[in-house]
Amino acid sequence: MTEVFVNMGEISSSKNQGILTTVGLGSCVGVALYDPQVKVGVMGHIFLPQSRPNDPQAPPGKYADTGIPAMIEEAVRLGASRSRLHAKLAGGANLFPNLSMSSTSIGQQNINAVVEHLKKHGIPVVSQDVAGSHGRKMRFFVENGVVTVTAIGKDPVEI
Repeated sequence: MTEVFVNMGEISSSKNQGILTTVGLGSCVGVALYDPQVKVGVMGHIFLPQSRPNDPQAPPGKYADTGIPAMIEEAVRLGASRSRLHAKLAGGANLFPNLSMSSTSIGQQNINAVVEHLKKHGIPVVSQDVAGSHGRKMRFFVENGVVTVTAIGKDPVEI
């Protein structure tokens, strides 16, 4: 089975089979969109919550506000129906809690932005493994919609 690695700021997709994998989810949020009826899966590795005007060459997956619409568009392009899409999330950790005691961590800002944009587009979050203070790896098995998350030094868990 083909495994595609989704790097920071990237969006990748598959139909019917394959594994979409992203590693190094610290404060970033991994998003898996899935339409179970046509077995279309899209994964994004969201780096920051809000796009910036001084970064016009950024890939759409870098930011939540551009990444979520781009992911939905890719799913629909592959035959998914917006009404059947659901999301699973991982990441958004606060790796340096001592630095963000007086403000919301970038990880939490990323989680909030991803959830807000999914909600805006009517896509439910059906499961998640977010926040905390540890990095994660996320694997998305497109043939059945299973998503596993592995925290550093731990066994994979299905979300």
